[in-house]
Amino acid sequence: MTPPTHINGRPVFGPPRPFLPNYLLRAHLRPADITDPPITRTLSCPATATFHALHLALQTAFGWATTHTYDFKIADPTAPVLPEPSILDIVQNPMGSRAPRSLLRIVEAPPAPNAGGMFPLGGRKIDFMHNNARKNAETPETTSENITLREVFDDPRYRGVPMEYEYDFGDCWEHALEIVGRDDDGGRVAMGAFVCVDGEGHACAEDVGSVGGWKRLKKAYRARNPTAEQRENMVWYESQCSNGDRQGLGGGRERRWSKGHVNRLLAEMV
Repeated sequence: MTPPTHINGRPVFGPPRPFLPNYLLRAHLRPADITDPPITRTLSCPATATFHALHLALQTAFGWATTHTYDFKIADPTAPVLPEPSILDIVQNPMGSRAPRSLLRIVEAPPAPNAGGMFPLGGRKIDFMHNNARKNAETPETTSENITLREVFDDPRYRGVPMEYEYDFGDCWEHALEIVGRDDDGGRVAMGAFVCVDGEGHACAEDVGSVGGWKRLKKAYRARNPTAEQRENMVWYESQCSNGDRQGLGGGRERRWSKGHVNRLLAEMV
């Protein structure tokens, strides 16, 4: 397919560029744990975008608040299964590495220290305290701003291998990633923007206490006669949670999401 000569009625100037179809990438939040309803988004992703741009697009599509750090991992199918650490191991080395070997790990650039040489706490900064537990000496690493989707997704070494995007090293929001096709829509490719094409499930609450906390919050909204603790959780979600919903999750709202709203926000990233 040849590149478009006009976009929205306006001519495209400059020399022709190679036509690189977008990737259709499906992201599924904790698929083994969050099933009622599942939370998924499928994005049309520019081949030349960086993994940091993909991170921002996933944050937008899933309704996260971008307050924590993240990484992407390409699994190594031949890596040995590591034993679960004992309580003594965790007590003696709470931040020690317990990550299996991966083919590649793509990380956010570390935060800059303040004038006193210390890393400021709060939000994504404190997440770096957990970073060593995700390192493996045999796993190559690169920063997300220095590698494009094309460099990874078109690399034969990584084809058909499980991929994961993890956000928030405390709540451990792991998103399974799968390339489900290519998008050769000339207009979308020429725009160079991420576009959400499918999905399901209301955005998950930030800092809710991982999967268990999200399940408890949904249970509170489903309760006929919520307990005092459940009412407190609902008030927190509607008024204090950084990505909360003032209308709550009752009446089936846990299944609601808006592709149009997501795409309006994604368009602002261009």
